[in-house]
Amino acid sequence: MRKTLLSITLAMLILCSSIIAPVVSAKTTPLYGDADGDNEVSIIDATLVQQHLAKITTVKTENLILADTDGDKELSVMDATLIQQYVASIINKFPAQEREDVITKVDTIVDFYFSNNRPWATCYAYIYNQETGDNMVAWPGIELTDGTTNSYGETVYKFTADTSKYNRVIFSNGKAQTTDTPLTVANSGYFINATKNNKFVAGLYPYGQEKEGTIKQVNLEYSKGYNKRITIWTPVGYDANDKDKKYSVLYMTDGQNLFGNDENCSAYEWEVDETVLSYMQNGGDGIIVVGIDNANAKRDSELTPDIGDVVPKYNSGGFKNGTGEAYCDFVVEKVIPYVDSNYNTNSIRGIAGSSSGGIESFYIGMEHMDKFDYIGAISPAFLLYDKNTWNTYLDKFNFSNKTNLPRIYFFNGNSKYDSLEQELYPNAVAMQGWMEKKGYPSSLMTTVVDNDATHNEMFWALYFPEALAFGLGY
Repeated sequence: MRKTLLSITLAMLILCSSIIAPVVSAKTTPLYGDADGDNEVSIIDATLVQQHLAKITTVKTENLILADTDGDKELSVMDATLIQQYVASIINKFPAQEREDVITKVDTIVDFYFSNNRPWATCYAYIYNQETGDNMVAWPGIELTDGTTNSYGETVYKFTADTSKYNRVIFSNGKAQTTDTPLTVANSGYFINATKNNKFVAGLYPYGQEKEGTIKQVNLEYSKGYNKRITIWTPVGYDANDKDKKYSVLYMTDGQNLFGNDENCSAYEWEVDETVLSYMQNGGDGIIVVGIDNANAKRDSELTPDIGDVVPKYNSGGFKNGTGEAYCDFVVEKVIPYVDSNYNTNSIRGIAGSSSGGIESFYIGMEHMDKFDYIGAISPAFLLYDKNTWNTYLDKFNFSNKTNLPRIYFFNGNSKYDSLEQELYPNAVAMQGWMEKKGYPSSLMTTVVDNDATHNEMFWALYFPEALAFGLGY
């Protein structure tokens, strides 16, 4: 992103002022402008940013956000200029300090609930950490007792876990069991949803929450000569008249199957509203979800970014000469401005989708890293392009000069019962490594695999809370 330099006269004025001006201590937290991390803002910080841009030296990773004084997620000469202006007392606050995107951190120790809707004579919850293998109690886990009865006549058991230590739970009766089930700050209630390949799969619900929020649908003109339906979901408690309470926004592809509001959607839904309500119930900030409908027959074309030559095997139909750039422009130039103009939003945004929607969401997030704080690429169709094409595409970005890069959650199933998910698997799990080699911080990415997961909304719903939680910094 190019910035305009101030006039030489102004620059000289600032430099001259800095010679006699004392070091200025920042009066706010975080200490914007403190590029060298010495807890002060001085002309040395401006010089460091300039040297970083000239590749003479490097601003330490932990200070990149502080050096990004204009808050555009990228270091540029404007950041150095703003520091000079601050030292010269021309300004007394940095633009980055005006952002309203502070996320309220919630307690990672969460109360969870399991509705025994099978019903099982005995219920266990095996709570563990998938990465380390640590568990709360050895298999089959803690026995769930002292339940209450809900309006369906089911026994509901409560258990508590620290999601910073444990990230998975398996429900069982000692023999029959569910697949691995994420345990996050965006989860609340669980039940047995269905059976898949001889295992049970959990479903999600916000415990104790009866109302599900409000849905509004609008049609916005699409550049290809037709209107596209947008579904906007606001959570319980959203008040259009309360301008002081701001909500972050999550944009998602395939809006027909996010909330189960469309009679033409698949047998399962993403349960996005249940997840957001669970997160808010646990103390998280409010989130508005915006679903962008696919165009059915045009879906493959709309959700395929044209970043190079499609792998010959897939170079036909809608995948050939994809129009994902137009879809990207639609989201950024029409949908986001519409939502920001009509709803009480802050500057935190995420974008997510699955399959073709997964590759398009990743593409939009990469093309507009200044506008999105997190990306969810679920079972993404990265297989449309080979490794060389992806490396060439990633080469266009200079991640070292960007600050506060989006957090990225990659997920793919690897079930032996699903050939499509297995076909997607290699590139989906390789993308993080490709990006790390280009300089993208590994701490901002995670790749999750479920060997039981198949290519459908039932499993995407199961992992969506984890994608959301990771995106929000958990």
